[in-house]
Amino acid sequence: MASQVILPKLTYEMEEGHILEWLCEEGDQVAVGQVLFVVETDKAAVDVPAETDGTLLKVLVPAGETVRVSTLLAWIGRPGEVIPGTEAALPEDGQPAAAPIGSTVLMAPAGSSEPLVPPPEIPASPDRQGGMAVSPVAKRLALELGVDLSGVQAFVGPKRVREADVRAYAESLKAAPDAKPTPSAEAEFELMALTTVQRAMATHLRQAAAIPQFSAACEVDLTAMKRLRDEIRPGWELAHGLRLTYTHMLAAVVTRALERCPTLNASWTDEGVRLYGAVHLGVAMASERGLVVPVVRNANRRTAIKIAAEIVRLKQAVERNRLTPEDLQGGTFTITNVGMQGIALSIPLLNPPQSAILGIGAERSQVVLQDNRLWARPAMWITVTSDHRVVDGAAAAAFLQQVQSLIENPDGALEWR
Repeated sequence: MASQVILPKLTYEMEEGHILEWLCEEGDQVAVGQVLFVVETDKAAVDVPAETDGTLLKVLVPAGETVRVSTLLAWIGRPGEVIPGTEAALPEDGQPAAAPIGSTVLMAPAGSSEPLVPPPEIPASPDRQGGMAVSPVAKRLALELGVDLSGVQAFVGPKRVREADVRAYAESLKAAPDAKPTPSAEAEFELMALTTVQRAMATHLRQAAAIPQFSAACEVDLTAMKRLRDEIRPGWELAHGLRLTYTHMLAAVVTRALERCPTLNASWTDEGVRLYGAVHLGVAMASERGLVVPVVRNANRRTAIKIAAEIVRLKQAVERNRLTPEDLQGGTFTITNVGMQGIALSIPLLNPPQSAILGIGAERSQVVLQDNRLWARPAMWITVTSDHRVVDGAAAAAFLQQVQSLIENPDGALEWR
């Protein structure tokens, strides 16, 4: 009996996913564990493996479509096998109906004689707008592009309006200048479509803005850390094949400081403050689809060298758009380094539900008076932003002092050699 391929719920917040790519074609043999397709979630692009052996009989949702969790995407079975209930399961436009979020979608066991189709009493009905059947994704895209849905309906005929229909209609308006609306006094602009990651980040930041938070900053002397980095960099990079940066070294420093300042490695709940025994260190990184924060798990149980190696692995995964859900979940504290862009001071927002985040600025020369002489020394600003429900001013100051002390005296703390 053919088995269903559905869109799984890959993260707690995930409600829909964007199908980026099918790595198998109809007619291909697939095996359990083989990557079948790539989906963009609210966190990152994720490889989704096949859960059964067989032939990919039919792909129902092509690459480029955005659908809800539990949507039927494809069928896997024996070559030439009839797909059970295909006609009954599909609307006229060929788009599979999405199962309600949170419902259980079963895979048909091999050899079963019972067809596996969505129960007739709970099929998902398309959203309607002004009498038109419109998918939620198409409705949102039409709003973003400023497209009249009634025009899209007339363009595609009597069927449910999908994302692809809105895009096709928008392109037709570009190709036909006469159909464009009369220009108004509004300034010209280009509307940039949001990625799933950007939408998730916007929601996350709205949550952060509702938290009572405060920031504190201090300037640190980089003389000793820079000397250590320059001393160990050539041999270390040759031995490990990784470029050594301040981010790698500061990640280890912050981890050691958090062990001595538990309220900075915590989160607020209505039942009480959770103080985490492990430091799962988030490191903010830019990607093509927006800002992501992959996590170095159990950083407090790793040496500085292993922390650096894990940050490099995560960065490479970001560049290839191949972070896993596990890479992005469970962070207890975050660092964000804008110094690489030459920014001297960063005052970041919290990364909920974490109680604190550290912003790192650029290295710069600071002129100081010592022994009646002027000296230039390397320095940088660091800023901690904290949840004031969990962290008070004294705790934030103590944490900054710990970080400052470890940066200015790194030899005994970082175990680089």
